[in-house]
Amino acid sequence: MRYLKLFILTLFFAVQTLSGMANVLVNVKSDSINLLVGDQTKIHLEVTCDADQQVNFPIFSDTIITGIELLQPVVTDTQYVNKKKRMTITRHYTVTSFDSAFYFIPPFKVYVDSVPYNSDGLALAFFMFDLESSEPDVFIGPKDIMKMPLEWQDVKVSVYGGVAFILLLLLVLFLTARYKDNKPIIRIIKVEPKVPAHVKALNDIEKLKGDRLSYSDDAKGYYTNLTDIIREYINERFGFYATEMTSTEIYNELLKHQDKESLKDLLDLLQMADLVKFAKFKPMLNENDRNLLSAIDFVNDTMVEPSEQDKQPTEQKVVVEEKRSKGARMALLSVIIVSSLLSLAALFIVIRQLYYLFF
Repeated sequence: MRYLKLFILTLFFAVQTLSGMANVLVNVKSDSINLLVGDQTKIHLEVTCDADQQVNFPIFSDTIITGIELLQPVVTDTQYVNKKKRMTITRHYTVTSFDSAFYFIPPFKVYVDSVPYNSDGLALAFFMFDLESSEPDVFIGPKDIMKMPLEWQDVKVSVYGGVAFILLLLLVLFLTARYKDNKPIIRIIKVEPKVPAHVKALNDIEKLKGDRLSYSDDAKGYYTNLTDIIREYINERFGFYATEMTSTEIYNELLKHQDKESLKDLLDLLQMADLVKFAKFKPMLNENDRNLLSAIDFVNDTMVEPSEQDKQPTEQKVVVEEKRSKGARMALLSVIIVSSLLSLAALFIVIRQLYYLFF
């Protein structure tokens, strides 16, 4: 009875072991088995097992066996099947040999969950070239040196670099000459003829008159522009700075030159402008027109008639000579240095490209 139990237990473990081994498949194959010396081929070691099992492949350094060299890299890929319950792991080895021989690679040993499994063996044959000793040049004969024609792609860098070098060199020579002679800088200033004060004021008033409709809701802007025109006219005509004076100060200063009666309308204009700008007073349209006419009358009554020579204004050109400042000379010297460095860089590129093309 005791031997019967031992036999049944042994049989159970054997069945379990065979069942586990049936779930693991190890296969090996090669892309080629007949090769020339120096040719390469791939050996594919495949392991099929359950997805939750741990697989350990054999580790090689530089050779599979003596004479069969292993080339890097070794690539591994994994494929899942049966809803990812099973997997096939393949390790790809690239091998070669430089000796003419027939090689037998023994079975690869793979561990799955620490249990060893062996693949089949593999045979590879490497052959030498079969050349007739009497005809050594029949396979590969001597070749003449071929001269490749020059194309634009080969010389365009040299051409562009040469053009850049010439232009930069000319610039350096020109700037160096200018730096050495230190000639004064000649500037021609165009002087526009001066417009008489009354002409400018009347033109500005006429322009304001044409735009008065745009100021229909902006009385403050309208009177501000109108009084600014009058103040600038007074500045030039009477020689005091009316732009920074109050209306009262302007009136008192004008009394030194004009009588009260002639300044009555101007005073009304200035007072109306103060009310609009500071008290937010809204004048009637006819009051705006009347004040505009008062401004025109004031300019016409106080203007000075230009002389016959002033009536024919001509443009003038003034020639001004200036010595170069120290800062300008330093800036010119800096441009010369930078241009020189760039020209040397262009020359270096040209020489390097020509060397690559012809040597």
